[in-house]
Amino acid sequence: MNSWKKFVKTGQIDPKVRPVIGESWLRCRRRGKDPYDGSSTIIATGVELEIILAKNRGLIESAQPFMNVLHASLGKQDFVVVLADKDGYMLESFGSEEILHSAFGMNYARGSRLTEELNGTSAIGLALLGYGPIQVVGDEHYCEQYHEWGCSAAALTDEQDSIIGVLSISVRREMVHPHTLGMVVSAAAAIKNMLLVKGAQTELEKKSSLHEAILNSLFDGLMMLNRDGYVTFINPPAAKMIHVTVADAIGKHMTALVPFKPVALQVLYTGKGYTDKEVEVETPYGPQRFIQTAILIRDKAGTIEGVVDIFRELKRVRKMVNLMMGATARFTFEDVVGKSLAIQECIRLSKIAANTTANTMIQGESGTGKELIAQAIHNASIRASGPFVAINCGALPRDLVESELFGYEEGAFTGARQGGRLGKFDMAHGGTIFLDEIGEMPLEMQVKLLRVLQDRKVMRIGGQRFVDVDVRVIAASNRDLSEDVEQGNFRSDLYYRLNVLLIVVPPLRDRQEDIFQLADFFLRKLCSQSGVSQKSFSAEAKTLLFEYPWPGNIRELENVVERAVNLCSTEQIGPEHLPAHMQLARKSDRTAAHSLREMERDMMQKVLDQCKGNISQAAKTLGIGRTTLYQKIKQFGLRI
Repeated sequence: MNSWKKFVKTGQIDPKVRPVIGESWLRCRRRGKDPYDGSSTIIATGVELEIILAKNRGLIESAQPFMNVLHASLGKQDFVVVLADKDGYMLESFGSEEILHSAFGMNYARGSRLTEELNGTSAIGLALLGYGPIQVVGDEHYCEQYHEWGCSAAALTDEQDSIIGVLSISVRREMVHPHTLGMVVSAAAAIKNMLLVKGAQTELEKKSSLHEAILNSLFDGLMMLNRDGYVTFINPPAAKMIHVTVADAIGKHMTALVPFKPVALQVLYTGKGYTDKEVEVETPYGPQRFIQTAILIRDKAGTIEGVVDIFRELKRVRKMVNLMMGATARFTFEDVVGKSLAIQECIRLSKIAANTTANTMIQGESGTGKELIAQAIHNASIRASGPFVAINCGALPRDLVESELFGYEEGAFTGARQGGRLGKFDMAHGGTIFLDEIGEMPLEMQVKLLRVLQDRKVMRIGGQRFVDVDVRVIAASNRDLSEDVEQGNFRSDLYYRLNVLLIVVPPLRDRQEDIFQLADFFLRKLCSQSGVSQKSFSAEAKTLLFEYPWPGNIRELENVVERAVNLCSTEQIGPEHLPAHMQLARKSDRTAAHSLREMERDMMQKVLDQCKGNISQAAKTLGIGRTTLYQKIKQFGLRI
C-alpha cells in the first residue's frame, strides 16, 4: 500500500512523505475534503471574472511574454502553464487543446479558484500559502484525479515581497524533471522584475504628469530650451505671452518663435543665468516688459544641457507688489460722513473729478480727510481696478524723493538694491498716484515731476531709457499753493498742471452740523473695535463737542472720541471724559461770545426803535427774515 492510500485509509502519515506534503494532507482531511473528488467548487464568471481580470491586468501583461517563452521551451510536451492571482483565481493558461479539455484540465479554466481548500494539496495551493517554490508530483496530490501529473509552482511577489500571484507548469508525471521547477523560478523572477520596471515607469509617468500639471497651472510663464536653443517644454501662460501655441512651440528654435532676440539664448551663449531681471522687448504688439529668471541646467560634469526661462509680465509684478504694500483704495463716497452744505459741495465736485482723467488738487487743513476724498475719487473712476499709490512728499528725506517717485536701476548708487527698484509712478501704472503734501516737494524735483506729467514717461536713476507710465495724478496740500507760487516756493507751471480741478475739503468748524454725526460714527466704530458695550454722549458732553473749534479737524475729533471710550467705564460719556483744554477753550469763547451777544442785542433794539416797531422794515434794514427777527426779539427780550 502506497503512502497516499495508507493516509486515506488510516489517516497516518508515512515517514517517507515530505513534511510539507503531510501537513497539507492533514489540513485537507480536517476540512473534510474528498480525496477522490478534486473539482473546484468556485469558478468566477461574467462580471465577477471581468473585475478579477481588470484588477490583475498589470500582472497578466507582465507575465504573458514569459509564459510564451515557457510554452516555446516545452515544445510538444503535454503541459499546462498557469497564472493565478493571490486569491488563487486562474488568470491565464497555455497548453495543448487536448490537455486543456482533458479531465485534468476541467479545473484549469479561466476563473477557476485553485486553492488548497478547494482542490486539495497542489503546487499552486502550497505556493499561495508561502511554501514555494515547490514541486508536487503524482500521489503527493491529495486528490486522486491529479496523480498523473507533476506540478511546479513559484509565488510572484511585489517589491515588499508580498504574494500577488502564482506561476506554475503542470506536465505528465513521467515527464517531471527538476529543471522544470528551475524554469518556473526563473520566469517568476523575471516577471517580478518586469512588474518593478512597469511600476517605476508608471510612477515616473504619474510624476511627469503631475509636474506638467503643476507647471501648466502656474500663472508665470515657464519655458525650457535645450543646449541648442530648441524648445523642449512651454506652459500655456508662456505661450500666451509670446503669442504662440504650445503645440507650435515644442521642437522649434527660439528664434523661429519670436521676432526679437531672446534673452534666454544669451544665457546659453554666456553661461550666466540671472534672477528677477527686468527685460523690455520690442514686438509687433508693442513693447513688452517682463521680470525674468534664467536657470542653467548642467549635467554632472558641469556641461550646459539647457536653460529654464521663467518670466512674468511686469504688470502682474506691479499688482502683486501693490497688494503686498496695501496700495489699494479702501474708501468710497459712501464712507464720507456728513450732510452739511460744505461737505456735500465737496462730494459733488469730487464726483465730477472721478468722471474725468484730469489732474486734481485737493486743498484742506490737516486732518480734514483729503486722502479719504482721493481714495473715493479713485474708486469711482474708470481706474478703480488699478492700484492706488499714496506718498507723503513731506515725509520723504530730500535725497530720496527721486528714487521713491521714479525708482532706480541696479548699481545706480552705493547701497542700491540688487535688481533695482520700482518707483511709485511705476507701481501706480494703470491706476492713481496720490501726492500728499505736494507743497513740501523740493524745487529741483518739481521740475522732474512736471516733465513726467507732460510726457507720461519716467527714467529711473541710473537708467538709460524712458519707460511709459499711465497714471492719474491727485495732489493734496494743507495750504493755498497759490501763495507759495507768489512767494517763489512752488513752480507756477507745475501748480497749473496739477490744479486742473480744485477741490476744497472744509474744516470741521465750517461744518458744525456734522459734528454730532461724525462723533456718533466714531463712537460706534471704536466701541465695536474695542469690544465694549455701545456708549452715548451726555447733553453737556455734546455741548462741549459742538462749541469746540476743532483746530485738528476730523482727526482730532476721532482721537478725542477714542480717548473717551478708553476712559469711560459707564454707558454715558460726560465732560470729565473729554480733554481739559476743550473746557478751557469753551470758557474763553463764552466771554467773547457774551460781548458779541450784547452788541447784537443793542444793534437790533436800536433798529427797532428807528423803525418805530415796524417788523418788516426792521428785518429789511438788518438783512434778515421776519421769522429770524421774531426769534431774536424773543431771545433778547427786545422792546417793540
